[in-house]
Amino acid sequence: MAVIDISPYSGEHCESTALLNMLRNHDVELSEPLIFGLGQGLSFLYWHSKQMPNPFLAGRVKPDHLMRNVSDALGLELLAGETTSPAKAEATLIAALDEGDVVGLKLDRYHLDYARENHHFAAHYVACIGYEDDRFVVVETRSLGVQSTSRESLARARSARGPMSSRNLSVRVRPRGYDESVLAKACQSSILATAQEFLSPPITNMGFKGIAKAGSLMRGWHDRLDRPLEAMGAVGTSMEEGGTGGGLFRTLWAQFLEEAYELTGIEVYDELAVEYRRISKCWTDVANLLRDADDAAARRSLDEAASIVDALAAEERTAMVRLEEASR
Repeated sequence: MAVIDISPYSGEHCESTALLNMLRNHDVELSEPLIFGLGQGLSFLYWHSKQMPNPFLAGRVKPDHLMRNVSDALGLELLAGETTSPAKAEATLIAALDEGDVVGLKLDRYHLDYARENHHFAAHYVACIGYEDDRFVVVETRSLGVQSTSRESLARARSARGPMSSRNLSVRVRPRGYDESVLAKACQSSILATAQEFLSPPITNMGFKGIAKAGSLMRGWHDRLDRPLEAMGAVGTSMEEGGTGGGLFRTLWAQFLEEAYELTGIEVYDELAVEYRRISKCWTDVANLLRDADDAAARRSLDEAASIVDALAAEERTAMVRLEEASR
């Protein structure tokens, strides 16, 4: 079989990129920021378990939820399947591709032929758009574009275990009776749900409370972490370059709010888009302070970064309160 004839899109974030290509194959054209926002994509999580060498700062909703949220918001049918059998997983994928479907695959990119990573992350998404001979063709995010990888490497990547992993998860989408007239209301509902989750997180590591906690704990990284400079560099790079679109996903959110304003006419969305572009730059400043620090300036850089994060906790809370009020 040849590659499915679509114009592949390589975006900022893996899950939104995969879903965009799946929808494009059904002639549903949505921008990546719109998909991110409709998926209630903006969030915050601070996590550092005993098994983790470095803290983790996440700015997005948990993996898999973005696709589900978009599907619920737009009335799409999402067909997700898992299996413990690599052979069955491959056969199911080939059958879907033969039917002309673009398929979202959750995997650990570390195992793929073209991978550049030196770390594992088993909750990465690609859009598979075809296969030829012994290789599969996938659409990656912006830095990698369209790639091909061997069936053996794809099998290893899909069956990889680890935090947030799945069992050879594949996803297909059916637009059913999709009507773009629902977009305005869907934006409003998604913004409301995102704001409410952010303002009332289930644990103190999430939402605006999680940001405040991150700022407090960050000051002690130099003394508590085994290799503080290495950890700071890894965290900063992940925040800015780990498929976030810059500014810990806040740039994507700002772009979504701009589109939501155009669709709904709610002026607060336009005002908060400007505010989130400023907030995004602040998160980029934090990332740069962490990854550019040296031995002499490590403590000072952590203090500066933590002070910015402290302020961001209050600023993002205020922004989300306004979004919640405007979206009711």
